[in-house]
Amino acid sequence: MEMLALAILILFSLIGFAAIFFTTFGTLIILIGSIFYALLTGFTIISMKALLVILTLYLCGEVLEYLFVILGAKKLGASNTAVVGAIIGGIAGAILGVAFFGVGIILGTFLGIFLGAFLVELVIHKDLVKSLKAGAGGVLGRVGSIVAKVIIAIIMFAIMISAMM
Repeated sequence: MEMLALAILILFSLIGFAAIFFTTFGTLIILIGSIFYALLTGFTIISMKALLVILTLYLCGEVLEYLFVILGAKKLGASNTAVVGAIIGGIAGAILGVAFFGVGIILGTFLGIFLGAFLVELVIHKDLVKSLKAGAGGVLGRVGSIVAKVIIAIIMFAIMISAMM
């Protein structure tokens, strides 16, 4: 049973890590894999305490996801309305990107964030340069959130590996 549990954990971990770049659910997939592993091994290897730490890391990653987009857009001068446009645009872009066999999620998310902030800023302030900066800031924030989630995933892996040793 432990080999099956380990195979599930490795599969979820690999898929989750790759998903960080495509979607916002990568660290959630890693969390779910660690929960399955803990359940299948009777919590003898990964304890409830370790799972709570992994859950906390996942939640921090989700908060950082939106915080980075907001901070990136605001840093380059986006209005609060444009920030909302970036978030909505990113979600819409990711959903539309699914239609391209999942690969379009990356482009859809980045394009959605950019266009959401850009178009809202352009409609409200009618300033092309400010609108371009707002869109670029949202995209830079998304890149920052990916980096943060990669770091969080690595910490999650370290916790799981140290529990197995």
